[in-house]
Amino acid sequence: MGIYLLSLSHKTTPLKIRSLFAYSEDGKTQVLKGLLASGQIDEAVVLSTCNRMEIYCHAMDNGKESARPVLEIMEQEAIKAAGAEAVEDIGRYIRRFHGRQAAHHLFRVAAGLDSMVIGEDQILGQVKQAYDFSHERGYCRSYLNTLFRDAVTGAKRVKTDTELSKTPVSTAGLAIKAAEEHLGGLKGKKLMILGATGRIGNIVLKNVQQISELEIYVTMRSRTSLEKLGHGLRYQAISYEERYQWLDEMDVVVSATASPHYTLTAYGLKQYLKTEKDRVFLDLAVPPDIEKFPMPGNWYYNIEDMTELARQNNERKLAEVPLADRIIEEYESQFDKWLLYRENQDNMEVWKSTILQDISEKGAEAAISRLLYQLREAGTVEEVEKFLLMVDKVNREGKKEAEQRPISEKKKQRSGSDAYFPLFFDVKHKKVLVVGAGKIAARRAETLATFGAKVWVVAPSGSEQMQRLAEEGKVCWERRCFIRDDIVGCDLVIAATDDVQINGQVASYCRKKQVLVNHAGDKSQCDFYFPGIAREGSLVVGVTASGKDHKLASEVTGRLHSWLKQFSRG
Repeated sequence: MGIYLLSLSHKTTPLKIRSLFAYSEDGKTQVLKGLLASGQIDEAVVLSTCNRMEIYCHAMDNGKESARPVLEIMEQEAIKAAGAEAVEDIGRYIRRFHGRQAAHHLFRVAAGLDSMVIGEDQILGQVKQAYDFSHERGYCRSYLNTLFRDAVTGAKRVKTDTELSKTPVSTAGLAIKAAEEHLGGLKGKKLMILGATGRIGNIVLKNVQQISELEIYVTMRSRTSLEKLGHGLRYQAISYEERYQWLDEMDVVVSATASPHYTLTAYGLKQYLKTEKDRVFLDLAVPPDIEKFPMPGNWYYNIEDMTELARQNNERKLAEVPLADRIIEEYESQFDKWLLYRENQDNMEVWKSTILQDISEKGAEAAISRLLYQLREAGTVEEVEKFLLMVDKVNREGKKEAEQRPISEKKKQRSGSDAYFPLFFDVKHKKVLVVGAGKIAARRAETLATFGAKVWVVAPSGSEQMQRLAEEGKVCWERRCFIRDDIVGCDLVIAATDDVQINGQVASYCRKKQVLVNHAGDKSQCDFYFPGIAREGSLVVGVTASGKDHKLASEVTGRLHSWLKQFSRG
């Protein structure tokens, strides 16, 4: 499995070191660019929060020995972007994962099972943001798209089906709880938030809305910042530049900015704190916002100080962890199986082509019998036994589904009320755009070219079959990404990339321009459909089961193809 992970987290890395890896957007972009420029890594996502920095990558896996150089590249780029080359023995803080361990870690992170506060809600949003940042810039595609999608979906199930998030307690919530304990409650107190437009600061602002008679002050750098806070919240805005002048009145000060410098310095605190009283300073930023300043009555908490509070909270939630683990295991298995099929796609296509050839020549029953014989002869006793157990499982699940399906639905499927109408027309000299150059795209491009269409392919890379078609002059292939202007002047468009979002965008653009489109992965977005084709000279038969039974359509097509050959021979 070609999934790789580099991790620094609150579990192994002190705050001082984590602060170096709290990347800005430019820092994350630098890491992503460096990774893909290495030539060994083709997809990457950087997750950077106050408690962790993690880099997820995909690289083609050539065995156990290939893991070391990929992980070394990841480590070099991470350290370079953090400016941590001079830190002694920096590698001892870094955890490295490869294969299923890397994927498993992401599933636990997204579900909040690896967080300082078990079951916290914020990490799921941060995982989605990290993925979106990379995806929007073109640094992750099929492999990490699927991994992050399954991890996020599994995490949502954990939140709805377990008690982990029924009473969510985030790091921000624990910090406010600590302030309440030190001051005997916050009723009638004054609280200042620096960085309320950020994720953690905004959570603090929303959490304290229910505390009656608490005076809430929020620092603002500009008027536009007010729009980012949300509506219906109770607070008083003050200028960021005047924060020190208001400081002496405050009982609680929360700072959670993304600033690389202190928002409150020891010198400033010494100058402006005149009144002797108990105060709580909550520094929820990485790197820290508040410079420590010893003063009687002052209580200071940073991210690392939340550990003990988090431990106490986690003890109450540990009973839900086994159930959460079982849920994410289901989604992990789903991803693992997808990845196995994806990484063995070429072998599967060869195998499928052989089976279809057998069906066309010998008929479906003989082809299936031969396939079962080959599986029996090629496998060991243990492998054959596992295969037969899978067959039994499929049969039982199929029978169960059939029994649960309403009779009216069966009748509806047998009726022709929603069947597709067959229509034949001449595509000779018609301009057809194929977006994508994988196996499916190549098959459809070749079929259309056979019928005389002028096929134009747009894709940065693709299959050997598409390469052959281009070399033979059957298609014109432009090796680049799709742009919406590509559909101008086209008669038909095929959206057949390995990215569902891109296929959806292509279909959407086509509908706006009233160009007929076929979405290879979603029949609901298709204007026309590819049937099974049996042809002998000018005699052409198209077969479709109206999207309900591809296996049946394929079997009928194979038999018709065989029959047409016999018929033409007289």
